Amino acid sequence: MKYKYTIIFVLIILSISLTGCFLFPPISNTAEWTVMVYLDADNNLESNGIKDINEMEMVGSTSEVNVVVQVDRIPYSVLEEYNLGSFDDTTNGNWTGTRRYYITQDSDLYLINSKLISKLGEQNMGNPETLTNFVGWATNKYPAKKYLLVIWNHGGGFRSISPSLTKDIAWDYTNQEDKITMPELEYALSAISVQMGKSINIVGMDACLMAMTEVAYQIKDSTDILVTSEENEPADGWSYDTILAQLVADPTMLSTQLAKNIVDNYVYSYPFNDVTQSAIDLNYMDTLAGQLSNLALAIMGDSITPSIDYLNAANSSQYYGDNDFIDLYDFCDELMIYSNNPEVKNIAIIIQQTISSTVINSDYSGWGVSGSKGLSIYFPWYYAYNSQKYNDTNFAQDTLWDEMLSYLGI
Repeated sequence: MKYKYTIIFVLIILSISLTGCFLFPPISNTAEWTVMVYLDADNNLESNGIKDINEMEMVGSTSEVNVVVQVDRIPYSVLEEYNLGSFDDTTNGNWTGTRRYYITQDSDLYLINSKLISKLGEQNMGNPETLTNFVGWATNKYPAKKYLLVIWNHGGGFRSISPSLTKDIAWDYTNQEDKITMPELEYALSAISVQMGKSINIVGMDACLMAMTEVAYQIKDSTDILVTSEENEPADGWSYDTILAQLVADPTMLSTQLAKNIVDNYVYSYPFNDVTQSAIDLNYMDTLAGQLSNLALAIMGDSITPSIDYLNAANSSQYYGDNDFIDLYDFCDELMIYSNNPEVKNIAIIIQQTISSTVINSDYSGWGVSGSKGLSIYFPWYYAYNSQKYNDTNFAQDTLWDEMLSYLGI
């Protein structure tokens, strides 16, 4: 009799295996979210980077939310070369070079107590391949259903104003102020997207001035949502403790909700600063770029509005720490006042409607940035038109915006 039941049991097991069903399905080790922070503190922001890691540790990782950091610190000797010795952070053993951490919870606000995964030696965080390698490692070791990649450092949109004031993102002082340019960022994020087999859910740029139409357009094919600031950011950056606390409390939250939360928490944490933050749905960027090209064409074909009036419209628009970056929605408002051309005004209204769909969430604090609606654009008026750098952007190559700037005599 016992052989009969043995045979029946074996048949059941075979049937289950053939149909792909399991009585006791294996427990998946895939988390809901992996948060990857590319923390380039190899510059005068070293102490702020240490502080932000300790903020992350106030919450830490869970079985459903992985938080991993690659952090590069700066030697005192390099800071001295830039006359920035006062920015040296001597805490946490005052080590230099690059390390990877798996963030774990602790209540110490000063010491990093997370799990040290590896010591990599000095890494050039301004090299896009360093970013690609970090994300490849993180997604392989800590797989998840959704991913947030944060690029932490100085930022400045797309360009260089002069050899002594370089923009872009992720400056590495140990490596001669190398930084990731927008074409390089596109390359890195595209490679990451190919590795993952899908777009990155959210790319956050905890850096200044990156909520630009040109930046969003550059990375639109490899990222779903961009979260960053139109204005300069205070050195403390994002409020990682509150952001992660909400995510850990609700790990199944959608990408759009996490992006909204980052915006809300950031602005709430700076009640006395002029700050902005926005979450941008990059699926609309092709549409927006086409409309902006139409606007540029209409302005160049406008024979009833003096060119100076378009310059005055830009000069009257909300601007930021880089005076050449103006809020796009506010510029469209100013076109209603300064332009005499009905076609220009109609296209401006259409652009505002698209921006309202593109910007998932946008907020500001401070009267100095009260005209902010989530996306800035390059319209130089204080500095000379930097055509060579601007022409390297996909936006300039794919639209007539740069031709319009030249037409207006900028």
